[in-house]
Amino acid sequence: MTRIAALPRSALHLAFLAHNAPPLDHVLYRDARLADAIEAAYPGKGIYLGREGRLPRRPLAAWRQVRANRAYYKAVRRRVEPLALDRLILFLEAEPLELSIQHWFEGELELWEEGLSHYVDLTSPVWYGARGLIQIASGFYPRGAMHRRADRSRFTVRDRYDKGGLTLPLPTRAPPQDAVCFVGSPLVEDGLISRGRLVQGLRAIAEISPYPIRYLPHPREDLAALRTALALCPEASLAAEPFGIGPHAAAHGYRAFVAPVSTALLDLGAYSDSLFVPALFGQARMHRALSGWAHNPVATAGGPDDLKRFFAR
Repeated sequence: MTRIAALPRSALHLAFLAHNAPPLDHVLYRDARLADAIEAAYPGKGIYLGREGRLPRRPLAAWRQVRANRAYYKAVRRRVEPLALDRLILFLEAEPLELSIQHWFEGELELWEEGLSHYVDLTSPVWYGARGLIQIASGFYPRGAMHRRADRSRFTVRDRYDKGGLTLPLPTRAPPQDAVCFVGSPLVEDGLISRGRLVQGLRAIAEISPYPIRYLPHPREDLAALRTALALCPEASLAAEPFGIGPHAAAHGYRAFVAPVSTALLDLGAYSDSLFVPALFGQARMHRALSGWAHNPVATAGGPDDLKRFFAR
C-alpha cells in the first residue's frame, strides 16, 4: 500500500490538500499555528517537526542556536524516515527544510503550487542570495540556500495555471459595496519597501479611486505599525475582520480588489475586478514579472493611467 504524506505551510496549502489530495497517512508541519486546522482535517495524522530558531543577540547563546539549527535537519530525517513514505507532497521548493528533504528522500516527490512565487520570481537573485547567506550563517541547511529554484526535474509539479492538476473552489462574495479592498503583503517586513513608500503608494491609489480604501492585512504584517501608517492616509482604513481573503470577501463586499502583489487575488477569482499595482510601490521588477507571466489572470497596472482606466471600466 502506498504511504503518502504532505508538508503544508499555510491555510492555502491545507485548502489545496482538502480538494486535490488522495487520503493522506501523515501531515507533517513545522508551524504550530496550523496544529488545530490539521487536527480538524486529519485527526491523529499530524506530525509536528518544529523549526529552526532565530539567533539571539548574545554571542554564546547565538552559537548554541546555530548548532541547534544545524542539528534540526538530521532530527527531522530521523523522525520522517521510519514512516517509510512512498510519496511526499511539498509546497515550497527552495526553503531549507524542503531542500534538506529533497537530498535524502528516496520516494516520489510532488511540488504543488504555493502561490504567485511558484510561477514568477518577484525579487532579484541578489535578494535571494543575501537571504541565503544569512540563513547559512545562522546554521540553516546550506545546500541550494542561495537559489530561488530547486531542480524541478526532481518533482512531479502540479498547479492551477501552468502544469495543471490542482483546483480550488472560489469563495462566495458578498454583494459589492462602495469601497476598494487593498490586499496587503509583507513588503515592508521583508525589507523590499519602506513604510513611507507604502503610504506613498496608498495615497497614489486614494487620489484615483472613487471609493474609500479598506486595507486587508497579510498575516505577517505588523498591525501596530500598519495602523500608524494608515493614519497618514485618511482615505484608507484597516478592513473589518475576519481577515483572510475567502472569509473576508464572503462577509464584506467591494467594487474592486487591488494589491501590489498577492496570491489572494488569484484565490479570489474576481479577475475582472482585480488589479496588481506593484509599480505604484516602486516595484518595477515585480511589475515586469507579473506582466510577463503568460498565465496571469489578473491585470497589472504600470502606473496611474492604468489605474484610472481600471476604475473607469
